[in-house]
Amino acid sequence: MLNDNVIVKEDYKIFDKLANEMGYKTRGPLGWVQIYLQTKNGLIFDEGPNLVTAQGREYVAQRVFNSNAYSGGVRSNWTSYVISHFAVGSGGSVVAGAPPTVTLNGPYICDTGLITATSLGVAGYLTEPGGTTLAVKSITASGGTRYLESSSYSGGGSSCTYYTKMKCTCIIPNGEPSSLAPGATTKIDEAGLYFVSGSTAKLFSHICFAPKWKEKESVLTIQWYILF
Repeated sequence: MLNDNVIVKEDYKIFDKLANEMGYKTRGPLGWVQIYLQTKNGLIFDEGPNLVTAQGREYVAQRVFNSNAYSGGVRSNWTSYVISHFAVGSGGSVVAGAPPTVTLNGPYICDTGLITATSLGVAGYLTEPGGTTLAVKSITASGGTRYLESSSYSGGGSSCTYYTKMKCTCIIPNGEPSSLAPGATTKIDEAGLYFVSGSTAKLFSHICFAPKWKEKESVLTIQWYILF
């Protein structure tokens, strides 16, 4: 099992990376994702920036103003939704050629769902916007966590502490997807965070990455950071 001792990169470095590196200064919230796949042969690790979708950015604007009105009318009302769920999928990349080259299939600003969501097969999980049932899982299920972290500022004769960093730990444990046979594998190369109200899930952010092959017995942990 993955534990905190395995995650060696301090959170503040993640947020420094978001703010300062790779030219990743863009409109809307910023995000960074770390993927850990714990297999019987060891730990597989990957990381990269996510994309907060157009509807994810609009969701933030609606929540800030508690309004879905615009100059010509009203939009779908998302002011009661909360970022609380995640999903994974298998449509995020294509591997071809010799030597093999990975080509990512996204993400794109207009994405409203994963390319090919994976059904985890557990009662109570939600339907992904693309139509895959039992695919969207609560972040806090299976020992996952969701909380805010602090930033501190000091200058000009004053100082303050504020909380704008969101950190989610999303876990697909041993036994999921439930339909997977023991020893068999399923490709996972994309993931999404969702804002949810009741049983309705909307894609907030999306990431595609090189394929990871999860066995039913392995554990996939996604550390998802969002900086507002």
